[in-house]
Amino acid sequence: MMLDSLDEEDFSLIHALQLRPRASWAQLGEALGSSPVTLTRRWERLRDGGGAWVTAYPRVPGRSRIQAAYVEIRCASGQVRALIRELSTWPSVVSIEEASREYSLVLTVFGLGMHDLSTLLLDAIPGLPGVLNIRSHLVSRLHVEGSSWRVGALDRGRVQALSQLPPSGGAGGRQQTAMRPWQEPYAALTAALGEDGRRTAADLARLTGRPVSTVRRQLGQLIAADALTFRCEIAQGLTPSPIVVNWWCQVPVAHVPTCVDRLRANPAIRQIASLPGPANLLVTTWMRSIEESMRMQEHLEQDLAPLSIVDSALILRTAKRMGWLLDDLGRSTGFVVTMPARRE
Repeated sequence: MMLDSLDEEDFSLIHALQLRPRASWAQLGEALGSSPVTLTRRWERLRDGGGAWVTAYPRVPGRSRIQAAYVEIRCASGQVRALIRELSTWPSVVSIEEASREYSLVLTVFGLGMHDLSTLLLDAIPGLPGVLNIRSHLVSRLHVEGSSWRVGALDRGRVQALSQLPPSGGAGGRQQTAMRPWQEPYAALTAALGEDGRRTAADLARLTGRPVSTVRRQLGQLIAADALTFRCEIAQGLTPSPIVVNWWCQVPVAHVPTCVDRLRANPAIRQIASLPGPANLLVTTWMRSIEESMRMQEHLEQDLAPLSIVDSALILRTAKRMGWLLDDLGRSTGFVVTMPARRE
């Protein structure tokens, strides 16, 4: 049964898993003052009801050669739904948003280097029925990523307690080595962790038919290389912040670090990415209301000068986020393995 609402204990558990997506139930129970059994049952309810889930995907940026891009699509009348259905099945199209503007679809895509990404952007997507025009923006640097956004339900003491737990995937500070999580022997593990980022070595061994010792070693290699981002996601329509706005900004290059540092502490910030071109900084916000979005616009234009807003897009609906198919409230309804576009 799909969830219609979340309570404070739900938000607390989600916040804890945003901080430590793969922490054991015993560790989480001690930090939250709850029993592991209670937390396990609550999480099963959240996951089964589409309210929250833990996922994993190849880290961007990193040493994995993955290149990300944002693609705006101007669609023919009446073709939006068909395009979303088609693009939702593409592993290289990791996110799909519908915006209130002429370029009504905004995609996030992954490719292996410029050759494969160019094929996707110049041939595959423009060749789809109903695509009138596209505008592509390559990501040169991802300053803030969605996995760092927090629901803000825990007090400082519990956040501190969770932060002191040993990191178990998706955190910095590891020795990065060249690794390709989309290729075997890691591809099957990456796919399984994308569907459930909390799967243990024993779970993964059953799914892949490999010995537990082998899976434990390969999983350890993925985590030690920081090759995957682990993220606890939430159904946005069940949060107090249902409004998504993408702000396409122009900032003198010398001022980008200062703007990013000032924006990073704002709890409404979901993502900040540097892009080549006139609009060289994309800022994504999750906010409570349209009125709050207007205050954000004022903040961006007045408090962060010389930043200027080139364009903005109010997102009306998110059909897919990091491989997960979503309903109108942002609840998970299915999963498509996230893999970068590559030559056959």
